[in-house]
Formats: sequence, structure tokens, C-alpha cells
Amino acid sequence: MAEEEDEQSPEREWASGTTLHGPAKVVDGPNLVVRLLWLALFLVSLGIATYLITMSFIDFFSWGTVTDVKLEFTDQLEFPAVTICNFNKFEKDLLCMDQRAVEYLRPLIGNDAICETDNSTSPTPGPTYYPMSLAGITAYTGFQMDRYALKECTWRGETCTWQNFTHVFGEYGNCYVFNQKTSGTPLQQIIPGQGNGLHMVLDVHEAFYTENPATGGSSDVGVKVHIHPQGEPAKMDIQGIPIGPGSHAYIGISQVTYQNEVPPWGLCEDLDLEYYDTYTLTGCLMECMAHWVESECGCTALELPGNLSYCEPQLIVDCVLGVKDQITTGVLACNCPTPCRIQTFDYFVSYAGWPNHIVEVYLGEENNVDMEYMQSNWASIDVFYEELNFEQITQKKAMTPGDLLSGLGGQLGLFVGASVITIMEFVEYLLKRLTYCCRKKKKNKVSASTAQVWTADKVDPLALQKVNMLQETKMYKE
Repeated sequence: MAEEEDEQSPEREWASGTTLHGPAKVVDGPNLVVRLLWLALFLVSLGIATYLITMSFIDFFSWGTVTDVKLEFTDQLEFPAVTICNFNKFEKDLLCMDQRAVEYLRPLIGNDAICETDNSTSPTPGPTYYPMSLAGITAYTGFQMDRYALKECTWRGETCTWQNFTHVFGEYGNCYVFNQKTSGTPLQQIIPGQGNGLHMVLDVHEAFYTENPATGGSSDVGVKVHIHPQGEPAKMDIQGIPIGPGSHAYIGISQVTYQNEVPPWGLCEDLDLEYYDTYTLTGCLMECMAHWVESECGCTALELPGNLSYCEPQLIVDCVLGVKDQITTGVLACNCPTPCRIQTFDYFVSYAGWPNHIVEVYLGEENNVDMEYMQSNWASIDVFYEELNFEQITQKKAMTPGDLLSGLGGQLGLFVGASVITIMEFVEYLLKRLTYCCRKKKKNKVSASTAQVWTADKVDPLALQKVNMLQETKMYKE
């Protein structure tokens, strides 16, 4: 046989032995026509596979997402926190007990006739002993969640009191949170429907209102109720359900959880907050506002977290309100990305006229008030889960790296029969291709030496031994 047939070229060797479908038929076909048919079929299959693979990469790097909605039922649900604020920041009967407090708050309330005696109240001027600061005055003269304001309270049919509420400062002064996050076990609702959650009857003390709409005060009467997750602060000026006196509000709630993807698929990011354990959009916004107020005004707003002393009333008017307006309009920016996990409570509110004459008998006589007073001052509120289920909305990657690899493997396997083994075969071919020239030169050198030995008149034993050693070395390397 010719020496050229002793060793095939790397290309022919790879084509004949690869697990890739087609190349072996192209090089080993019985005639030219068959080889051309197989070549055409292989190229068409390879083109389709290339197109599908390209589309898979385009889909993957478009970072698309899909939304999965799931409704799950349970035996019990964790009850949310319920924050309650009165629209009135300062109660006239308490505020007017000390004229110094009235003068101190003059920039905020701006009502010169606030302490004039009328038929509804009889203030008794005199010195008080609470701190003459915005926090001290607000805590003492603001809305009090005591037995005079909380006329009735039950949780799952059992009596609760003002001691079950936690005091916080908010945009409306004194606010109170039921089921505030503590180290204990959160309250659970085990039966759906009205009467199995929180029930309250509140006296808003309408006669003691000091709010003046002309100076930015509220013109409403009643309370604001906000339902939110535990650990998330309430921003009551933009959140909450307003409830007026003389009505019974039924607030049916349902829990919704959103799970968002991180970049580049989504936009969510959980930042570390300074004053709150859990990252929430409201908490981030409040910390951002606190930062700008402290930076621009040199003090901490009463309703915001912070470490500086509370802002004085005049400074609130001159600086704090302007800073908040700049944040609202976007002049001062806040970097508050979407949280990766958001828990909210959808609610449906229905109202009924309240009270009826029977309530006047058993509550009115007990508190020494008549129907007219109850309709002008009292509000009944029920907060409850309508059903013991929760909705989970999850943003998912439209194509994960695993999906991409599965698609690539399926397309290559279907059209050209390629696999990981095929890739290793191609790597082996490249190595042989790179070393082919060197091996060919060695072979030519050995062939020339052999011819020289056997064509001589006399065989040289040393030369023959050298040729044999070269051939053995070649066989060992191969």
C-alpha cells in the first residue's frame, strides 16, 4: 500500500469517526451523488439548528419574565398591623390648659380664637408639667387612645383595651398601632368573616378639634385606618382609609404577596435601612425624607425617624414643609428601588349607618351621651379577613440558564445529533490538526532512513536498530 494511506488526514479521520450525524455519510458515501445528497441534508439541518440556537440566545438575553399567580388556602392567617390616627392633632381641652403651649404651636395651628370658651368645652387655663416641646405637647394634648376614646374593643370576640395599642407619632400627631411587631407571636385569625377579627368603637371628640384648613390643617372629622404588614411603618398622609363618625365601616381584607426578580430580569433590590429591620418602600421613603430634612433643616421631623432633636414649629413652617414639597416634586431625589418581596393587603370597605336606637340604650346611657352626640363623634370599625387564603404573585425568568442549555441540547441533538461527546471529539480533532505537520515530518524522516538502510549493499546493524527505535517511538506516541 502507498505510504499516504498509512495515516488519514485529521479532517477525514474526524468525519469518519465523529458521533455527529452526517459527516461520515459525506466522506464514506459509495459515489459522488450520494455524498452530495448527504452534504445538502447535513447543511440544511445545521442551518435550522443554528437559526433556532440563535433565537434561543436572543430570547435569553432579552431577560424576559413571566408572572405566576397562585391562590393558596390555609387554616389561619397572620393578622396585619392596624394603625389608627385621628384627623385632629391637638385636642382643645388639653391644649388650652397651658397658654404657653398654644403660643408655642401658633405657627402650626394659627387659630387666634382656639381657646375661646364655648358651650362645648370649658378649658381651665393653668400650668402643666409636660415638656414644652413639640413631642411633649403632641403626646399630651393630642388624641388619646384611652378608655374615653376607645368605647368598645374586641379581638376574635374577646375584650381588648387601649393597652393593646402601641403609640407612634405620625403626620396626624398621636397614632396607635394594633398588633405592632414585637418579640411575641403575631395574632392569627382562624375563622373568616366579620366578628372574627378586630372590632372597635371610637370617640373622635369632634368638639375639641383645633384643625384650621386655612393654615394647612385638615377639614375632615373622623379617623384614618391603615392596614399594613408588621414591621412596615405607616405613612398616614398618603395611606389609610378615612372613616367618619356616625358610620360603621366593614373593612374586609385579603393578603397579597409579590415576589420580584433581581436585575437584569427585574428591577428589585433590597437595601439595608438604618431604622427598620425589613426593607420596604415606605420605610425607605421615610428614611430618605428624614435624611433630606436633617440635611436641609438641621432637625428631625416628629413623624420621621432620625437622631437629631425634633424640629421647632416655626422651622417646620419655614423649612420642613418646603423640603417635603421638593421631595414630592422630584427636586430632591430618593433612591428607593422596588423590594424583592412585597406584602400588601387589598381591602374592600362597606359602610352602614350607625348607631341605631338600641345602641343608644346600652352604650349611650352607659357613657352618658345621646344619639346626636354618638352620630357626631362615634365611629364603629371592623377589620377582618374575608377568606382564609392569600394570593402569591411571582415574577419568574422566562428562560433560565438551565432552560437555555436544555434548548441547545435538544436542537443540536434533533437536527445534527450533537452532544457533549461531540464537542470533545472536535477538541481532539483540533489537537491533531495542530500537531499533524510535526507528525508528518517525523514520518517522512523515518521512511527516508528505512530506505537508506535497505538499499545499501550491506545492511548496517546500527542503522537498522536506529530505524526500529524510531518506529517504536512513533507507535508509542500514537
